[in-house]
Amino acid sequence: MEKVIGTNCYNCKFVALQEMATDPKELNDEGGIDPKNKNETERAKKADLITLPGGSKADAPTKRFCNNEQIKMNVTGRMCCAYWDNPGVKRPWKNK
Repeated sequence: MEKVIGTNCYNCKFVALQEMATDPKELNDEGGIDPKNKNETERAKKADLITLPGGSKADAPTKRFCNNEQIKMNVTGRMCCAYWDNPGVKRPWKNK
């Protein structure tokens, strides 16, 4: 398993591996994808689906689909949410 440095949608276990090209018009100024309607906005708010600061549209040439039941939206590697998880995460409070 490769070392995970930082968290973003592209190293989350819920995100599809298939990449699709992004249209610069669908990206916000930091390289994320903003919700497109009220339903997506509510899901994004509940999940705290954010675009990480310090990026640009050039940093997000591709998008992937988040398969988390609470998200179900396209995301970029410039994004992250409260449901982020990775198979290698260590949680010392859980039984092995």
